[in-house]
Amino acid sequence: MRTPRNGFLVAAILVAVVGAAAIAAAGPSRTRLAYERRLDATPFLATAKSDQTTAKLADAAAPPELEGDGWPTANADLANTRVARGSSIRAGNVERLGIAWRVRLDEASKWGSAASGPLISNGVVFFQDLASNVVALELLTGRIRWRHVLRQKAFGPNGPALGWGRVYAQDGDHHLLALDAKTGTRIWQTGLNGPTGQQQPVAFGGAVYTGIASGRKRAGPGELQKTALLGPNSSGWAYGIRARDGRIAWSFRTVTEGNWGNPVNGGAGIWFPPAIDSQTGITYWSTGNPGPAPGTSKYPNASSRPGPNLYSNTLLAIDGRTGRVNWWHQLLPHDIYHHDLQNAPILVRAGGRDLIVASGKMGIVFALDRSTGRLVWRRAVGRHENDNLKRLPPGRAVQVYPGFWGGIETPGAFADGTLYFQVDDLPTPYTATAWDAKDGQTSVENLEGRTVYAKGTSSLIALDAGSGRIRWQHRFGTVGFGAATVVNDLVFTSTYDGMVYALRRRDGREVWRWQAPGGINAWPAVSGDTIILPVGLGLRPQLIALRLGAKEHATIGRARPEHSPR
Repeated sequence: MRTPRNGFLVAAILVAVVGAAAIAAAGPSRTRLAYERRLDATPFLATAKSDQTTAKLADAAAPPELEGDGWPTANADLANTRVARGSSIRAGNVERLGIAWRVRLDEASKWGSAASGPLISNGVVFFQDLASNVVALELLTGRIRWRHVLRQKAFGPNGPALGWGRVYAQDGDHHLLALDAKTGTRIWQTGLNGPTGQQQPVAFGGAVYTGIASGRKRAGPGELQKTALLGPNSSGWAYGIRARDGRIAWSFRTVTEGNWGNPVNGGAGIWFPPAIDSQTGITYWSTGNPGPAPGTSKYPNASSRPGPNLYSNTLLAIDGRTGRVNWWHQLLPHDIYHHDLQNAPILVRAGGRDLIVASGKMGIVFALDRSTGRLVWRRAVGRHENDNLKRLPPGRAVQVYPGFWGGIETPGAFADGTLYFQVDDLPTPYTATAWDAKDGQTSVENLEGRTVYAKGTSSLIALDAGSGRIRWQHRFGTVGFGAATVVNDLVFTSTYDGMVYALRRRDGREVWRWQAPGGINAWPAVSGDTIILPVGLGLRPQLIALRLGAKEHATIGRARPEHSPR
């Protein structure tokens, strides 16, 4: 972990100037690799674009949509707690939930039709499917008010944001859009540095905060190029965008310039919304893994990127007004297993401290001091096997837990001093070359294709937020990608086969379960007596409203989806 100070700025500029000359002259030589190692060890300041309005981004009040008892942000609130406010659903009446309405979703990408949750504000549900289409529906009846059709297949987890009478969403191509919340009419669009459809924005303080997982610029100003996941020369980006007109106030590249010494490298994507401290305006972002991983046929065991690979698997504290990095902490340097620190960070007050909690596919929960970035505690959860190996033996496969789709894949929740996470015990066989991959994209395909979901199980785990101690865990017989959602004395989740569970928060005992009409690779939103649940896998993907007292209670045949999760 490093905390940037003013004294570092001159050094960073000098390193950049000298390093640029070295790269131009030396190519992929020892000089270049030494330069990348120096960059990895040097605090890297965000590049805030010159804009007189930048300093005023956080002067505006929070969006009015954040008031009330709906579900106005991706994870319920700016702190990403995933706690329903003002809901009437609890252990004593959860068995009265029935289907109030259903809306069919279009079939979309190989990941299904839904990979994130809806928003709910003032009696309206806003949702984005994996074809990037955005829809507004009436909470009471499911009647569609408007639909903005994009037909761009997205990787997910995508989704909308709400603020000041507008809906903000990535378009699945290269843009962030602002739509009129009443009509769905496009107001503005802003080009980003790579493909969109992999992240859900959040609005606060006159800004829309969003990111991309894998982008790069073509030669020449303003020209953009769609890139493959973990493709050569790719990087994640974080953005602060002015809400009223779409102008980019600041942007931050998560892969240090030079791609860690070799153009084959890339990664450090932004997958989930940042947490936002509404008192200070500081935004907290988590980043994904570096690639290629574990390596390629030419560069086994990540030999193309020998350093820590900043800013992959890093928690970043960025001033939302200016884009300045207050501090950063790389929690898993030089990852070789695709063990992203991808989940939305959670703001927590516990143990007398203000904490920021991060988690991801490495199956570890980290709690850091919110103002300094110092690690307070860490807790490994789920099954761990061979994931501590720094190198893999040549020519031999090693089974690793957590695997490519293991660990903590989806957002956690926090309430009353307790954190809740869904954990997947799912292995993947790894080799030093990712099964003779040629680049980061083919390493993803080779490892994903060898991960057998039927071999996995999952559990919901409750942790003491002050210490990381495990309070209880509830095991499921199959993998799950349904996140955790707190509703009064219950915590909800789901498994990949479409089974929805309500567990008692006190001890993890199952109180209720319901079989959905398809597989679930997304998470719900809650308002009042209603749960809106995307069921995105199977023959009939749909958005379902479960409501107390609704009449349809019929059990529907169990789904057997064949799609892969995200």
